[in-house]
Amino acid sequence: MHRQHPAPATRSSLAAAATPENRDRFVDFIRAASILVVVLGHWTMAALEPGPAGGIRVRNILEVTPSAHPLTWLFQVMPLFFFAAGFTNALALRRSGVRAGSVIAGRVTRVLAPTAVFVAVWLVLAWALAAAGIAPALVDSAAAASAMPLWFLAVYLLLALVAPAQHAVHHRAPWLLVAALPLVALALDRLQGTGWTALGFLNYVVVFGFCQELGFLYADGAVTRANRRVWALAVGGSIGMLWLLTVPGPYPVSMIGLPDQPVSNMFPPSVCVVVVAVLQFSLLMLARPALLRWLRRPGPWRATIVVNTLVMTLFLWHITGLVLAAGTAHLAGVPLPDIGSAQWWLQKPVWLLAATAVTTLLVLAFHPVERRVLASGRRPLPPAVTVLVALLSVAGLTMVACAGFAEPFTRGGVAIAGMTFSPAAGAALLGAALVLAQWPTRRGHRH
Repeated sequence: MHRQHPAPATRSSLAAAATPENRDRFVDFIRAASILVVVLGHWTMAALEPGPAGGIRVRNILEVTPSAHPLTWLFQVMPLFFFAAGFTNALALRRSGVRAGSVIAGRVTRVLAPTAVFVAVWLVLAWALAAAGIAPALVDSAAAASAMPLWFLAVYLLLALVAPAQHAVHHRAPWLLVAALPLVALALDRLQGTGWTALGFLNYVVVFGFCQELGFLYADGAVTRANRRVWALAVGGSIGMLWLLTVPGPYPVSMIGLPDQPVSNMFPPSVCVVVVAVLQFSLLMLARPALLRWLRRPGPWRATIVVNTLVMTLFLWHITGLVLAAGTAHLAGVPLPDIGSAQWWLQKPVWLLAATAVTTLLVLAFHPVERRVLASGRRPLPPAVTVLVALLSVAGLTMVACAGFAEPFTRGGVAIAGMTFSPAAGAALLGAALVLAQWPTRRGHRH
């Protein structure tokens, strides 16, 4: 007999009613809120203008509004998501009877299946759009923008890989990495623009590993005992440090990478992102008592549960939602006003509504994949296979994120340390990871 799944609203209500008293709703809220800020931020910053050969070029509104750059100190919230990931990893790693390999396997399983579907759909879609006669420049721009979020998932899996070793260091010396990682990040920053630029990309692990370390400290309760004065001083100190680093200092004010910047704060992340993490975390710790009271109310807590349930699907498809809305408007002949003009800002709410509508349809279509992953639990992968699956996934995600989805057998797109990639190669690595992830099931092993 076919088993009927309850509607999303019913599922969220049941989950809210079953929430244990000791669950930290604050971290769930941070995870949900950070993803929503990322989605709305991408949609708001996206600035479309006519491109060459009849296409659309995607730019960033921050390119023409430098006065808004300090806002990225608050709204570049990737550090908060990695803080939440660190908290979850810490709880899993200290749970009795749970092996480190199981924690990594759980993270890989959480990412791999929904992402493989996303990549497969986009490879077919990019080919179909080109075959239908859509301008190559338009297909290339859409495919590159839609692939961009995959870099974040590669870093997420890298942090899961280093989490067991990092947690072991944290267990022996809880504050060592908090002090050491910013200094390492600063040293790696000095390599940008030199012959050692490739080593600078280690900052993806160092900088966001610092954010994960904040999650470890929070899981221990080490930071919740600090009083409000400590967090107020941390906020003031962080703002002052960011000013010194970016105004008289060598770093750009924007925490979002922009063209023609001699130094980047995000490609790779710089020590400024460490300071931003401290600023954002301190502000949230000041608000924590009020947030916890608010999250005791049924409505806000149900909404938090819904977003956390949809988080992977929403993150994967939100740029695609905007791209499809923009492509439809372009084919319909909707004019594009000058970026940053009054008309551009007046049109922005319409674009946000259109992106929301299309993304909602995409989430409804593809969320069943994520739901099945959440319901299936972790696969019992042997440790060596787990690490191999994770590394293949990281490499595949990085390659597709850099190359985009257009022209799958052609190397191009964004270069990392002088290297370019082809989408097909990255997709092949993800496919190999997906096959290896089924290894125990095909050999009859039981969990």
